[in-house]
Formats: sequence, structure tokens, C-alpha cells
Amino acid sequence: MPELSLLALAMVAVCCFLYGLSKTAMPVAGVVAGTVLAAVLGPAQSSGFIVPLLILGDCFALAYFRSHANWGLILRVLPGVLVGFILTALMFAFLPQPALARVIGALILVALAMELLRANQQRKGTLANPHDDSALVTGMYGALAGLTTMGANAGGTAMTIYLIRMRVPMMAFMGTAAWFFFILNCAKVPFVIGLGLLTWESLLFDLWFVPLIVAGAFVGIFVFRRMTPLWFTRIALGLSGIAAVYLVIFG
Repeated sequence: MPELSLLALAMVAVCCFLYGLSKTAMPVAGVVAGTVLAAVLGPAQSSGFIVPLLILGDCFALAYFRSHANWGLILRVLPGVLVGFILTALMFAFLPQPALARVIGALILVALAMELLRANQQRKGTLANPHDDSALVTGMYGALAGLTTMGANAGGTAMTIYLIRMRVPMMAFMGTAAWFFFILNCAKVPFVIGLGLLTWESLLFDLWFVPLIVAGAFVGIFVFRRMTPLWFTRIALGLSGIAAVYLVIFG
């Protein structure tokens, strides 16, 4: 890992706390942490550094939400995720990291705009198919989740928009997200090892930040218990938009 200043270490610590919080309160909050972490450590090194800590946070999420998952949604979206992994590997070969991040940010903005338009049409009663879960739609969001998680540590954005689109209740949202990201992060391990991003050195560096993941997870449970479904959705979509705009502007 690179030599870091005290300010950089503090920023990494805050990001780890946000990742823990995201696992038990608001999955997309991890996207905000991901963009900052990539700026501090570099996109490649941040991917290797954070995967073990994400899996630890997933374990806390599963301990609290594991029985509330919608496995139908998870199984339908996973094939698209694998396609997203492959697309990311190909794009890494032809695009510099900032360009890839901008592409991902733009795709997230398109998905977010589509969901906002869909929600507006549903309120007005003009939506032709309010429960569209076709293979094409599911595959698109799965591929976007794979792209965003491998290319910009922002997989929570795509899955958040998809679960909001499917009108999943809060507990089912968190249970589905918990299992989905646990599977996703475990699947990333061979990739980051193969790319030389996950090493014994990075694992030793991870140990310093385990308490921040744990603290964030417990604070997240406290926050989640006090959040209404309306504000849960508003905050999730708002953070998704902020993260996407950041990726487009700064790469």
C-alpha cells in the first residue's frame, strides 16, 4: 500500500465507517465512500484493499437481514452481473480508469433518470407496465451492477435503483442487498487476487480499519430502525445521483 499522510488515513477511516453504515442502513452510502477511497488510494489499489472489509460488513448485514431476502430477484440479476464483470475486464484493457469511471457514471445517471421518469408516470397513472421485470431489464441492471462494482466500487448504486424500481419493501431491500453483495464481493476475490490487487500487505493494512467497519454497521442498524420508507427511497436515489455526477466530473 502507498505511504499515506494523516489526512489521507483519516479519509480512509471515514470511508470504512461509511461502508459499515451502508451494509446495515443504506447500501448506496458505500458508493460515496468508494469514490473518496478511489481518490485517496487510487482506483486499482482501493479495489483490492476494500474487498475483505466489504465481506466483513456483509456478514453483519446478513446477521441482521438474512431472512428477508427476495431470492427470485437475486437469481435473476446474477447472470447480468457476470456479463458486467466481463465487460469491465474488456474495458480496462482499452480505456484508462478515469474514462471508464465517467462511462459508468453516465450509465448510472441514465438508469436514475429512467427510474425517476417511471416513478413520475406511475404517480400519474400513465405507466403502461408498472411491474416490468423482463429479462432484458433485469439483465441490464445486473450488467450495470457488475460494471459499477468492478470498475468504480459503485455497485450499490445500480442495485439500489433496481430494487427501488421493483418496489421492494425496506426489510426485503436490505435482506436482498445483503445476500447479493455478499455473493458479489466473494465472487470478486479471485479477480482482485488475479490482478495482484489483493495481497498479504493489503490484508495487513485492512486490519487497522476493521473497528471502523464494525462501528459503522452498528450505527447503521440504529439509523435504519428510525428511517421511514419514503425517506429511505429519497436518500437512496439522492446519493445515487451525487455519486454518478461525481464519477462523470472527476472520473
